[in-house]
Amino acid sequence: MDMASLNKLVLLDTNFVLSCYKFGINLEEIDRIVDEAHEIVVPENVLRELKHLNLKGKDEEARKTMLTILNRYPVLPLHNKVDASLLEYAQLHDCIVCTNDRNLRKKLKKMGKKTIFVRGRSHLEME
Repeated sequence: MDMASLNKLVLLDTNFVLSCYKFGINLEEIDRIVDEAHEIVVPENVLRELKHLNLKGKDEEARKTMLTILNRYPVLPLHNKVDASLLEYAQLHDCIVCTNDRNLRKKLKKMGKKTIFVRGRSHLEME
């Protein structure tokens, strides 16, 4: 994957992906709210975290389904803990991070980065 493309990268966080499934929100809604050239990517450590989550019932169904869906997107080679690597990547690159983690969103906002999150259990919002 050519990470040097002119498109702004949109990085997906684990909790965001699972929330989208839980609330019936299609990841393509990101394309509706990002009004610039972009590319949705999945950090490698998010995929690893999803593969190793020990969930039951509907949460396990969400995990399996989203792993299948995420195969459509390019993988960004990030390692270590997910939140720390997303912050580190965002410090060095112009990107948008999709996360529902309030603490992570606050830190990204202080860096001047945009985030996308699930609002009202029904749609995505960018700030």
